[in-house]
Amino acid sequence: MKGLFNLVIALSIIAPVTIFFGYIIMDEGDQFTAEHYMVTGLSAIPFVFALLIKFLMMGAEKNNG
Repeated sequence: MKGLFNLVIALSIIAPVTIFFGYIIMDEGDQFTAEHYMVTGLSAIPFVFALLIKFLMMGAEKNNG
C-alpha cells in the first residue's frame, strides 16, 4: 500500500510540472495569462489529495500495528 501511495504522489507531482512547461513550449515563451496559472494550479490538486490520503492512512496503519 505504501508503494502505491508513493507512485500516486510521484505521478501527481509530474502533472503540474508537465502542464507548466507544456504551456511555455506551446506559447513559444510568451507571457503567461491568468488561465495558464489557473490550470497549472488546478493540476496540483491530485497531489494534495494524495498527500492527504497518505497522511490519513499512516494514522490508520499505526492504530492497527
